[in-house]
Amino acid sequence: MDDAVIREAVSGDIDRIMELEHGSIIHPWAREEFERLISDQNKLCLVALSGNKIVCYAGAETVLDECNIGNIVTDMAYRGKGFASILMNELLMLLRKRGIVKVFLEVESGNVPAIALYGKAGFTEYGKRRGYYCDGKDAVLMSLEL
Repeated sequence: MDDAVIREAVSGDIDRIMELEHGSIIHPWAREEFERLISDQNKLCLVALSGNKIVCYAGAETVLDECNIGNIVTDMAYRGKGFASILMNELLMLLRKRGIVKVFLEVESGNVPAIALYGKAGFTEYGKRRGYYCDGKDAVLMSLEL
């Protein structure tokens, strides 16, 4: 993964981030939500690039010394190539620098690659939300102490 570049997202990235969402998320976020994700000091949006193309993004929101990771989405053509792992590591490093001590996320119970990614980063399961997603699937609740 020598060609991966990680940086904070800027407003000019929103169209591409939305493309990634529309290929992967059942209920993609609206443009206004991404604008807030990029501009709000309590939120953080990182992108991973291969060459000049955004192939992965992550969004997170902080409250005091805790953080909730909302989405990590990788372009289907780039899945399994390590971009999400590199992005997750960078995100966790930045959160530590911001004084975050605990990170939370939820993931659909059938999303085996995402659960593996989070487990590799050190997240552990602490609960489930039954029928949380619109298709009736459960959410696995995970957390990590930094």
